[in-house]
Amino acid sequence: MNISLEFFPPANLDFNALLSEYKKLEHLDPSFVSVTYGAGGGAENKSLELIKALKKNNLDIAAHITLVNKSIDDLEKIVSDFEKLGVKKFVALRGDSPEGKFKQHPNGFFNTSDFVEFLNNKNFEVIVSAYPEPHPDSKGFDFDLQLLKNKSASGAKKAITQFCFSKDDYEKLIETVLKENIEVEVIPGIMPIYNIENITRMAEKCGTKVPSNIINKFGDDDISNQKYAIEICNDQLDYLSELGCQKFHFYTLNKSYLINKIFRDRSFL
Repeated sequence: MNISLEFFPPANLDFNALLSEYKKLEHLDPSFVSVTYGAGGGAENKSLELIKALKKNNLDIAAHITLVNKSIDDLEKIVSDFEKLGVKKFVALRGDSPEGKFKQHPNGFFNTSDFVEFLNNKNFEVIVSAYPEPHPDSKGFDFDLQLLKNKSASGAKKAITQFCFSKDDYEKLIETVLKENIEVEVIPGIMPIYNIENITRMAEKCGTKVPSNIINKFGDDDISNQKYAIEICNDQLDYLSELGCQKFHFYTLNKSYLINKIFRDRSFL
């Protein structure tokens, strides 16, 4: 099983605590580590500092980068700054404007596909997003699938999915990508449930459904909640493996213990 991990720059910029969590997952031998990029003005510097810290561990870093509110000149500079740190891989995303809906910068790229082509022409490896369930701004599954086709045609070879708890939606996406001969590898994004209320809030923002049978499992008992969270992740890994997935991207939330417990249960260690 091939594993990758996502971390985000902590608000308190305590990189030592984050690096300690990464060290606890190092034994999983992640193929790469992605570092998220926010929409705020200081986001680039926070990401750069975290990448510097992670690079001391000789990691292959995939830097998230969004095109929202950025001119092409802005993006040229940001990409150059990441490249100076040895970054050769990018997770290219549209991003959302602070006021909600995406608005193209007057001197920016029209869409993510143009941005992917820009990065691909610079010989970077480009990873994009994929959606088992429709994106909140989407007109539906077919609309999102066409966007994925466009991004693939522009040079993206891998796509990490939004987290999703529906086997049927995953199966539809994976089988349709194969049927439509879209030349992109779908990598499921796995979100361990550390806190069910937080997950449901995140899910609502990104258009993901959390089934009631999952929500109702969780209560006030931390030990039981951990048990259910591990069971849910293991079930996902089992059915996604049956669907042919061999790579999995974990949204760590800058924490290690649930992921380690999941792989201990799977006799990974």
